[in-house]
Amino acid sequence: MNQSKIEQQVMASVGVIYAARKLTSRFALSCYALALSFLGTAYFVSLPHVLENLTNVAGGGVGSIETFFVSAVLGTKFVVQIALLVGIGALAVMAIDLAHSSSQPSSRFA
Repeated sequence: MNQSKIEQQVMASVGVIYAARKLTSRFALSCYALALSFLGTAYFVSLPHVLENLTNVAGGGVGSIETFFVSAVLGTKFVVQIALLVGIGALAVMAIDLAHSSSQPSSRFA
């Protein structure tokens, strides 16, 4: 079946709008924020040293791990604290979206 020029233009416009809506959806924006948070944290923090220190502290139990994380976050630069806050917020939004989508029946096949 041969499409006319106007049909091709309309379908191309629909495709662009669909892609733009998907790329700017709430879930996609949360993914972008999470990725930027991770990259920002990885840039300012030596993750191998954090993991090494965590394994040294882990022998003390859950209380020492909690103390380690609190002191690690409070002892970092403000930029890292903001990046961590953005990452936690993005994870929270993603969890809310997941819970919301799993509680509603799917109308995809209706």
